Amino acid sequence: MSLNAILNTATSGLQTNQTALKITSNNIANVNTEGYHRRVVDFGPRLTGGVLSGVNIDEVRRIADSYLAGEATSSIGSLGSARVLATYFDRVQDLIGSLDGNSSLGARISSAMTALTQLSVDPSSAARRNSAISSVTAALSAISGMATNIQSLRQDANTQLTTNVSSVNTLLSRIYELNTKIKIAVAGGDTSTGLMDHRDTAIAELSKFLDVRTYDQPDGRVFVSLSDGTTLISDMGSALRYSGPTAVSAATSFPSVMLQRIDPEGNNDIGPPVALESRIRGGEIRGLLDMRDKALPDLAEQLGLVGAALVEQLNAVHNDSAAVPAPATLTGRNTGLLSTDALNFTGNATIAIVDAQGALVQRLDLNLSGISTIGDLVSAINGGLGAGTATFANGVLTLNASSGNGIGMIQEPTTPSSRAGRGLSQFFGLNDLVTSASPSSFATGVASGDTHGFSAGTAEFVLRGTDGSILRTFNVTVGGSSFGDIVTSLNAAASGYATFALGSDGSLTMTPVSAGARLEVKNDTTTRGTTGVSLTQFFGMGSAARMNQAAGLGVRSDIAANSSKMALAQLDLSSTTVVGDTVLGISDNRGALRLAQIANTSVTWPSSGGLASGSMSIGDYVAQIMGAQSDLKNAADAEVEYRTDVHQEVAARRSAVEGVNLDEELANMMVFQQAYNASARLMTTVQQMYDTLLEVV
Repeated sequence: MSLNAILNTATSGLQTNQTALKITSNNIANVNTEGYHRRVVDFGPRLTGGVLSGVNIDEVRRIADSYLAGEATSSIGSLGSARVLATYFDRVQDLIGSLDGNSSLGARISSAMTALTQLSVDPSSAARRNSAISSVTAALSAISGMATNIQSLRQDANTQLTTNVSSVNTLLSRIYELNTKIKIAVAGGDTSTGLMDHRDTAIAELSKFLDVRTYDQPDGRVFVSLSDGTTLISDMGSALRYSGPTAVSAATSFPSVMLQRIDPEGNNDIGPPVALESRIRGGEIRGLLDMRDKALPDLAEQLGLVGAALVEQLNAVHNDSAAVPAPATLTGRNTGLLSTDALNFTGNATIAIVDAQGALVQRLDLNLSGISTIGDLVSAINGGLGAGTATFANGVLTLNASSGNGIGMIQEPTTPSSRAGRGLSQFFGLNDLVTSASPSSFATGVASGDTHGFSAGTAEFVLRGTDGSILRTFNVTVGGSSFGDIVTSLNAAASGYATFALGSDGSLTMTPVSAGARLEVKNDTTTRGTTGVSLTQFFGMGSAARMNQAAGLGVRSDIAANSSKMALAQLDLSSTTVVGDTVLGISDNRGALRLAQIANTSVTWPSSGGLASGSMSIGDYVAQIMGAQSDLKNAADAEVEYRTDVHQEVAARRSAVEGVNLDEELANMMVFQQAYNASARLMTTVQQMYDTLLEVV
């Protein structure tokens, strides 16, 4: 080998080891840089004319494990979803309280039941009446407050979803841009460009929000999709489109989160957008959708059931009782009924007019089975009750006593009046103790052949799946003449997705093909006569109607202001009672005793939000709700712990492969320094040999 060849070999050694030292130094400098992948230098022989002439750097490799990278993005997405659920279930736990908490929902209802029991001991005590009203009001306010706060949590989830969509769009744009730059760098021979680290960091950030999968391309780019295969980034870009409401209530119908493909050339939309709710399986966005569209509505409906049951129980007793002295007027609630509607009552009820001392002035025994319409009922009352009158307007029945007397009602004990399971006074809400924003029962008592009475109008519906996806939107225009015709129209519009049926009690039920799907009402322009009640309000259609049964609960305002107006006695009537007999007394506690019995009264509960149907008291059902929420919180916390462990394990293994090991880098540095020194000494030796040769010459 000539001296020139030796010199060239030494020079190549200096150059390659200098580059290796630079790569090693860069690795050491980035030991704590998140997302940095270590680089390694691959050496190879330099050949000139097939003859070894030194050393080359074949490649500077960026260490990346595609399998561990995929597992890392998957674990980040799963952890993101779990953390969202745990955070919101923790807030729900704070909202409803713990099972043994003094301010929990169960404790509030228990306190109200205790106060009603104490009231039955001495209903004439103003202190006991005020205490009972205060406790019942507190329980009702707690239910309504929790219902309101649940909607606030849904709004928080929706706001966070909007923010996350914006973050996702920023990341999708960044990844696509980095892909373009990396493709150019790889084409120019730079296979370890630092742009790849930036792209991996962006992908890791994206996986917090969505369940993404990545696919390496030969040109250095990475295609990104959801775990179900829906493409996010390929030769084209994409963006999420979502414009959610700024305020959320039980009636809010959320638009879909849409994926829009984008042409990178002109930044134009390509094709129609695709709804993503059913395609997203992980990440924070999945967790937010699950809370907003499933877990929180489930709880809201359960609270609605509690509110409705409590209102029904309290009002059933109060409507079959009387205050002392009896009020001069009994004014009902808007039933949505018309005077021409069939009465559809069975059984018997009695209306009594009493004077200020509780003596009977007049009684009217009604055999409701023989009365055809609501208008006929009003006529029967006016015709048979000279000391009182009845009016029915805009869905509201009102009874008045004349000449300073009072009016009261009672069910006939052996064959009580009933329409859809409620007595005459309770059905019309003539003497309710509790008022609410939404009816406590949607058992209307109408029959399929009854005239529906709705003016022309259209109701717009959305059927939403448990994953938040919109399964179907459909409109129903009121037509025909009977309620059966409306049911037929509903079934035709929802064909293949849900069926509607009118029950024997006049309640309208929907059975979705997809289990757990919810019906939402987007708009309703129908109205029933002069009542102002729409089709969806009349039947309580849509999940919002169920949720709202917990909203706006409170003791009737005049009773809250004056506890003596509580109906704690009962009319003492028999077949031998005559005018002048005392039928109401201040010491009568029969109504109060029945209020006290509500605590142990069994209620039939439908299945809702994971709770099975069954019969139990209100207190026991509330305990089930609180227990179920506690289980959900504990399960969410356990899932976070598990997903955190998985993520940390994957991250540790990935770091061991892709990350910088200081000991290893320092050892490499020593090797490269020694190789560099050896090449330098070889050059020195060649120089000496040249000098010696020149001296000889």
